[in-house]
Amino acid sequence: MTYKNIVFDLDDTLYDHQLPFKRSVEKCFPTIDIQQIDNIYKRFRYWSDVAFPKYTKKLISIEELRIFRCQKTMEEFGIDSISRTEALDFQADYEYELDQITMIPEIHQLLLALHENHIPIGILTNGPVDLQSRKLQLIGAYQYFEKKKIIISQTTGYSKPQQEIFDYTAKKLNFLPSESLYIGDTFINDIEGSYNARWHPIWFNHRNRQIAKEKEEMPAYEVFSASELRDLVLGLFDINHDFK
Repeated sequence: MTYKNIVFDLDDTLYDHQLPFKRSVEKCFPTIDIQQIDNIYKRFRYWSDVAFPKYTKKLISIEELRIFRCQKTMEEFGIDSISRTEALDFQADYEYELDQITMIPEIHQLLLALHENHIPIGILTNGPVDLQSRKLQLIGAYQYFEKKKIIISQTTGYSKPQQEIFDYTAKKLNFLPSESLYIGDTFINDIEGSYNARWHPIWFNHRNRQIAKEKEEMPAYEVFSASELRDLVLGLFDINHDFK
């Protein structure tokens, strides 16, 4: 199969989304078992994904989404009755830590090699425009991605995993799904969503998430580290590069 284009997810794909989360959890909820951070983070992302469609449909505000996901997550790990104020204090600290994010080094190497070889690339991310744009600026994404090839769900009326947002992205970027890779870390939103829209997914499963057995046969590449992702993509595009 010959691929011509690549679209990337943003959160926990281009940068480590868990590191700022871990720092904020340690500060705001010091009694929690930080050894459970992988599971805490997974559940935080789960509850965020549960609430996000309601936010997209304007049934809840972004503030209500943030309170909901914090309260539901902490309840699961033994911290009950988180107040709205505590949830928003956590969000404020989390946003501060998010301002310290940097691009994953191997992803930087991958994007540099793709840029040097003139491979068309784009981004499709769920989230509010202001927040996602800020993250893109912090990690230096604009040196590789044209702004017109960055799709943020809030501007579309759809969100991943809806097929409509993948169709919108393909049309906006002038990419044929049959010739395009989609790279992301979340199975339902990124992998299943892009596959159902006839893209070719690469699951960046660096959190070693498990999926239902009936999903295991879905045609998709799966990698478990940033270096593995870098090497796979460059191999698919027949790009030779020495990163030693």
